[in-house]
Amino acid sequence: MGFSILQWNSRYIFKKRHEFKNYLSALDDLPDVLCIQESHLTPKYQPSTPDYQVIRKDRPLSKGKGGGLMVCVKISSDFSNIDVALQGSSNLEVLGIVVHGFSIFNIYNPPPTPRPPPPLIFYPTLQK
Repeated sequence: MGFSILQWNSRYIFKKRHEFKNYLSALDDLPDVLCIQESHLTPKYQPSTPDYQVIRKDRPLSKGKGGGLMVCVKISSDFSNIDVALQGSSNLEVLGIVVHGFSIFNIYNPPPTPRPPPPLIFYPTLQK
């Protein structure tokens, strides 16, 4: 019996939930753990699935939209949360669990805020 983990940067799970469910239903065996980054969820959204227990860490509204993590563990699996304390002013988003003796960390490193503007490239005017 194996142990499998699926990782997905969803870029807003709510809008892609049907696509994701279709993907999972096409698999021969469901992964034991799903690690999802950029869930973009707020407390008003409560995703659920009959096959998994959902553990979330939404980005605080004070840090802006986006981000957020989810770890989904098969209902039949016991797990425990890992309390992760980040030092300094890190923007990392981290959610950790222990399941089947494995420590699993779902980590998202958002781009710098505010993003610097893209570099401007000037092309010389072609002259005849």
